[in-house]
Amino acid sequence: MAKPISERPLDLFYRSVFSLILIIAIVADCAPLYPDWLRPGFLSHVHKLQFETLKDPFYNPKIHRAWFESLIGLELFVLVPLNAWLLWGWTVDHPLVPVNMIIYAYHLFVTTIPCVAEIYHEFSRGALSATEVGILFSLYGPFVALPLYMVFDAHQRISQKIWAVERSSATAKTK
Repeated sequence: MAKPISERPLDLFYRSVFSLILIIAIVADCAPLYPDWLRPGFLSHVHKLQFETLKDPFYNPKIHRAWFESLIGLELFVLVPLNAWLLWGWTVDHPLVPVNMIIYAYHLFVTTIPCVAEIYHEFSRGALSATEVGILFSLYGPFVALPLYMVFDAHQRISQKIWAVERSSATAKTK
């Protein structure tokens, strides 16, 4: 029997955080891929401000990074649908949540690492100050740390279910 989400604080935390992440992904992160008529006008200003204020190298209008745009495409077509499914799955305590958590979290982790590496590269060549790198790492870092934790959490959930089946099977064989 599925437990209500109110009795699963970690799933409630995940659902809360990833609800916000889903909105940000759809509205802001993926906006560069949308046709002009679909892109909210204020986002160009937000991305410009993100570069001017935070020195986020991914929003530098003078540099085209095809690899970064491909990661945005993956976010739109892989992470957004998986995120939406997980929001539902956490709510209903679906048995496939741990499997999809691993896929989602690993994908988020792996696609954020090149961004963190690029920020560090920009710092090492003198394009960013230590303060700017600190701010950018504080923005991108949670997308490395939280998914990494989620992978281990999901692995533990799957392992517990497998071991429960193994114990049940072993008990049945001894009777």
